[in-house]
This record gives sequence, C-alpha cells and structure tokens, in this order.
Amino acid sequence: MEIRSVERLAALTGREAAPELQPVLDAYPVRLTEHALELVRRSPAAALQYMPDLRELDPPGETDPFVGLARTGVRGVERIYRDRCVVMPVSRCNVGCRFCFRRHHGMLRHARPMDREEIAAALAYIAADPRLREVLITGGEPLLDRGRLAQLLSGLRRPETAHVGPIRLACRSLATAPELVDPELVTLLARHQDLRAGRPVEVAAHVNHPDELGPATVQALARLREAGLHVYNQTVLLRGVNDAPEVMSDLLWGLRRHGVETYTIFFCEPVLGADHLRVSFAEALRLKDELRRRGSGRRNPHLVVTTRVGKLELGVDGWEVEREADGRTVWLRTPYTLDGLRELDPALTLPAGTRLDGAGQLVVRYLDGPSCPRGDPK
Repeated sequence: MEIRSVERLAALTGREAAPELQPVLDAYPVRLTEHALELVRRSPAAALQYMPDLRELDPPGETDPFVGLARTGVRGVERIYRDRCVVMPVSRCNVGCRFCFRRHHGMLRHARPMDREEIAAALAYIAADPRLREVLITGGEPLLDRGRLAQLLSGLRRPETAHVGPIRLACRSLATAPELVDPELVTLLARHQDLRAGRPVEVAAHVNHPDELGPATVQALARLREAGLHVYNQTVLLRGVNDAPEVMSDLLWGLRRHGVETYTIFFCEPVLGADHLRVSFAEALRLKDELRRRGSGRRNPHLVVTTRVGKLELGVDGWEVEREADGRTVWLRTPYTLDGLRELDPALTLPAGTRLDGAGQLVVRYLDGPSCPRGDPK
C-alpha cells in the first residue's frame, strides 16, 4: 500500500504523523506491506525504517551514490565488477525504506519493469561475456513478478550461459512480505540449482533488527534452507535501529541460529534523505570491535563501505587517507584501479569524485556519517 497523507498514515500505523510531514510524503510516500505495517505498529525500530522524517527534505547526500559504471547497453543491467553483474527485472518494491540507496534511481522511479525483450537482451549480454561468473537478480523486489523471475532463471541455466555459476536473488520480502516465499517459489529456485555442476542459487535476505525475525520470516527462511538453498543476510547499519551492540548482537545470533550466513553489515550509503539514519566510521568500527568480543567468528560479518567505484572493507582492503576541513568528507583508498574499470568499458574515464594515488589505486571522495543525529547535541 502507498500512503500519501499524514492523516491516513496516523490512522493506519497508530503513530504520530504531524501535519508538517506532508511535504515529506509528497516527495517520498510511505509504502508498506501488511506485514511491514504490523511491524511499524509494534516496533519503534521498524518505524524508524519506514516512517517519514522532516530531515529528509534538507539533508546532505547524493541521488545515486552507487550505480554501475560500465555501459552495458541493456536497460536493467548494471555492472561495476569484472566477474558479476546486476539485473533488475522489476522496477518497484512493496516497501519504501527511507534509507534505500536506490530511492532516486531513474529506472525504479519510472516504475516500468523490464519487458520480455529486455530480459532476453540481458541474457544475451551475459551469454556473450564468459568473464561473468555470477549474476545478482535484484530491483525493486524481484519476488513481485514470478514470471519475469522464471524467465531470467531459466535463461541463466541454458548451455550458452554455462559460465554463470551462482545466481543470487536479493530480496527485502523475507522481512517485509514473507508470505511471498511460498512452496511454489522455493520449488522454482531449487529447480535451477545444481550443486554438482557448481550452479547454486543463493538468497540474500535483508533483515535489520531482531523484531523482523518473527514467526512468518523464520518459516520463510526454513523453507529455503530445507530445500538446500543457501541464505545470507545483508544488514544496513542504521542509527537508532541496530547501532547498539546488544541489538546487533541479538540480530546476528538470531540469524545464525536459523541457518543464515551473517555476511555483511553495510554502512548506510550517503543517499539524499537518509543522513539522520547514518552513523560515522568511528562509531561503526567501535561496534565491530564489540561484536567480535561478544560472539564467534562464524557470526561476525564484514563491515563494508559501498563507494561509487565498488565496495571495500574499511581497514582491510580500503582505508581513509584524508579528511577535509568540514570533518565529514573523507577520501578512501580503494582496491580498484582505472585499468580494471576499463576492462569493462574501454572508454570509461576517471569517475567524478575520484583520483589516482601514487600506486595507481583509485581514491574516492565519500561523505562519512554524522557522529550524532544532525541538529541534535551529543
């Protein structure tokens, strides 16, 4: 459901929605499933992820902090790495996370899914490049259109795409509409998995808080795991939602006990409208230290920053080399090179907000999160 008025928002959620929030809803309507609506009613952590905030209208940030740099020539196909690409068959999502890095994405805001011919073009693009070893199907919410999903899955398992091993399916619905993960969907995914041939199907969940691990979500996770499908979780680090060590620790333990790989904690990207939900590098690193003390290595995820040229793990394969006078703008050394990007697109020039260091590595400009909520004293 899409909610465009403060009156309806207050009536449906049972939460305060001041009249001053109407311009926020005009720009960014609230979208909720029935399952997510119930979460918002009972969980403050869920409400922070979906309810509007006046700070969305006057924030620092970017409209597209992470998009594929290489020109693929195919609508719905993005690429930034040599061995994998992204396909976005569905251009809508059944919820509107206020921190979503694709909230301003041109294709997704246009709301037209890939048609059958565009999906065929995507499959032809993948078939023509044997360097592509993995494909990530995302969106939007790819579970919203099972026909398009089935077309993609079957195309990726044809002989001409034999170089593609893992297919990954990224979906928020495990936490927001777990009823979509029904036996028919599980059968569809399992049908396209052949572990002996090195062709797994993996599901990337997006669960941010222990409150999202309710009975329906646990049942959906169990269906996938019992069918032999690997499930891993990608959590976005959000102020007031999961930045407390005890909350994040409970989330990671809850995922682990249900057989889900706790793969990544992502820094919330500097997307326009989400600055009040972001934390700083320093706070995130302190949290990671605490998580290491609280749990086993099998439960401790990677702490990842997504930059315009690719992802890096702070302190592992990337690090801060400079901080500008404003105290928040940093330059991060990445593991990437311009020559590496040109392997995908020979005409690619140095992207905006990047430079080369003395060793030829790309250094990228990035907005660190605030050390406390904007406008609020520590």
